[in-house]
This record gives sequence, C-alpha cells and structure tokens, in this order.
Amino acid sequence: MDGTLVIAPIGELHTMQGPPGPRKGTAMRETGRLHNAGLAVRDGCVVATGEADEIVRSFPGWPRLSAEGRLVTPGLVDCHTHIVWGGGRPDEFGGGSRGETYEEIAKAGGGILSTMRATRAASVKELTDGILRRAETTLACGTTALEIKVSYGLSLRGCKKELDAVAAARKRLRQRSIVTFMGAHALPPGYGRGRFLSLLESRLIPMAAAHPARPQFNDVFCEEGAFTREESERVLQAGIDHGLTPKVHSDEFKVLGGTETACRLGGASADHLLVSGDEQIKALAESNTVAVTLPGVAFYLNKPYANARKMVDSNCAVAVGTDWNPGSSMVCALPFAMGLAVARMGLTPEEALCAVTINAAAALRPRPDLEPKAGRDELPQELGTLVPGAPADFCIWPCESLEDLLYQYAFIRPESVFIAGRNQLLKLFRETWRRMDEAVREVASWSKGERQ
Repeated sequence: MDGTLVIAPIGELHTMQGPPGPRKGTAMRETGRLHNAGLAVRDGCVVATGEADEIVRSFPGWPRLSAEGRLVTPGLVDCHTHIVWGGGRPDEFGGGSRGETYEEIAKAGGGILSTMRATRAASVKELTDGILRRAETTLACGTTALEIKVSYGLSLRGCKKELDAVAAARKRLRQRSIVTFMGAHALPPGYGRGRFLSLLESRLIPMAAAHPARPQFNDVFCEEGAFTREESERVLQAGIDHGLTPKVHSDEFKVLGGTETACRLGGASADHLLVSGDEQIKALAESNTVAVTLPGVAFYLNKPYANARKMVDSNCAVAVGTDWNPGSSMVCALPFAMGLAVARMGLTPEEALCAVTINAAAALRPRPDLEPKAGRDELPQELGTLVPGAPADFCIWPCESLEDLLYQYAFIRPESVFIAGRNQLLKLFRETWRRMDEAVREVASWSKGERQ
C-alpha cells in the first residue's frame, strides 16, 4: 500500500471541480465544495473524491487520515514572488512614517537599486540559502507551488548569479516552482536607456533563455521611472524571439499601456493593476492574459487596491499573489493576501480561493508555441485542483470552512501541507528538530570539554 492514502472524513473539501483555468467571471465561484467528504491518493495523484463513507468503502485497507471538522483545499499557488535578493530595506519601511513615498525613495537611489547593490554583493550560496529559507516560510503558509522571479541583478554577471542560485535552490526546494526572468526591473546606474535595452536584447535575455535554471517567462516593469510602453514591448519581443512567454508589471502607479501590450502579445499575465481603468480591464477580459492582483503591495505602501471586483464582473480571469519582495510587499502568506482580496478588493471567498489555485496556476502557463533554448518547464496541467488525475497537493486547515479560513486570514496557518501525496510540513518539522538536536548535542559537547 505504499504511496496510497485516504483522507476521510473531511469536514469541508474544495476540489475546484469545473471548467479548466483560467476561469472568468461567475465561473470563479465554482469550487466544488463538498461536506463530510473523502479524498483518495495514489502515487502522488488524486484518485477519487466524494462522500466520506463511499471513499472509505472504495479503498479498503488504505492508510487513512482523519480531517474531521477541518477544511481541505488544493495547495496554494503563488504566481508572483521576488524571493531572490540580498540585503534588506527596513530603513525604507520607516520612511513611510516620515511621509516619503515609494517613488521618492526610488528616485533617491533606494528601492530596487538598493536591492540590486546588495544582491550583486551577495554570493551564490547566500542567495541560494535565502531562496530556500523564504520558500520554506511560504510552505508553512500553505504554498505548494510558486513562481520565482530573477529581478535584481540588472547586469550580465548579476543576473547570471541570481540564475545560478535559483538553479541550485530548485534541486532542494520542497515545492513545485517555475522561473521568470526580469532583467528589465529597473534602469541600472551607468547605463543610458538605449545601451541597457541593447544589453537586454543581445546578452541578458539570450543568456537567461539558455540557463539551466530554465526560466519560461520574460517580465518587464512598464512604469514611470522604469520602462515606457514602447521599451517594454521591445523587451517582451526579445523574450518571445528566445522562447520566453511575456509577463508585465503594469498599472502599479501610472497607466502607460503595459497591460494592453501584454494582452496583445499573448502574455501569461499582467501584474499589479492598482490603477487599471476601463480600457485595461476590457483588454484583459477579451484575452486569456490573467489579471494578477497583489494586495500586499497596496497594504504595505498604503495605496488604493486593485479593483478586482470590477475585473471579475467584467469577465476577467483574476489571480492573487503575494509579490513577496524586500521593498514593497514583505508579505509571504497567501492566506493573508486572500483575506485582503476579500476584505479590501471585494472578492467572494470562493473567488479568492480560485484566484490562488486554478487561476494562479493559469498565470504560470507558458505559451505552447514558445520554447526557450534550455527547454520547456511546465507545472502539472491540473495544478490548483483536486480532481482525479491532479497532483495530490493539498492543505488541511485548522478551521471548519472556507469562510472561517478567511475570517482568520491575519494569522491562520495549515496543519498539514501535502505535495504529491506526502506531508511536507512533517518533513519540515523533522528537519528543524534534527537541526535543533544537532545544536544541542554540539553545545553539550562544549560543556564536556570535547571541543576546544
């Protein structure tokens, strides 16, 4: 019976049964909610879901775990993170109390350029350890798959070092992951605009597309102080020429046309969208480009939230991510982002769950007609669901319902996190205990005079 498991009874189960992603409009409310349910897993995949007694009868002798009175959801998918960085920016956080805006801090040489300097100064090992440490933090919050952006090197050497760190980290990550290259995050000092754009086209993007970290996406920050719409399209086209699917940071502070460009070029997603208007929402609704909202940024920077309610009502496919980064969103927990999506952006609980599962996974689908030199790297097709054949990635939450999870969004954490049918939190805790035991033994050896 190795590789088999039945979870039953389950107080409330959400399978996301229904149309495939990305889901739009009212389809985002279809979560396949079941009560007194059961879930059967074999060889890392879901075999069946249904009424608890029926599942138990159908799979006699299989190991069984009870989730009575508990909520079970698909594992959460974080479709927007910047977890590769060196240093930190706590001084900038205090600047907000002095009336300094994010844009003013950036113009003074802080912001992204501050992290660029610290990232360039860090070693590959330091960056790798940071990725692993942050990924395990998100795992403890229920994230079973995540995007990793390479976005702070801003030079050939710096970007390659980040990619080297990502390649090393992915060999040890517990979660599923996929990589985005974002050489066009900011204009680094010492470069004219034309020169840096030429470097992106001729060196940085080709290098990334061939790197063993296997990025699948190419992202650009289309914003005042970063890159114009025309420059952004030039960067994205260079990525397409090397097999990388477009993504865009757009409409965070100003509307420059980045969202429409992403939709026109078949981009996987347009992200941020805090100030998106009717034209941008219409473009998203008429395309398969996912509208990735990042409420942690609005929370952290005290900005207006994206109008996710209008986006859903206009038939957009809406996703929610953390945008975990050292400057504008030190938010690692998707449950917290979900709660903000409901409390501040007007999503229903069902829509919020869709936004961090099936739609978040859709935002991480490379275009099928593109393949970078290093090869394609795809997440499982049914990721973000618990339908038969889907990967057995799921969370058991210490609450009775989806509404209860969101009610506790500021602090709730899952009891168990399964990836491919194996409890990763148990592994994480065992590893932590092992390290603690080693540390205690080492200290004890000092007291016995065994270490000079």
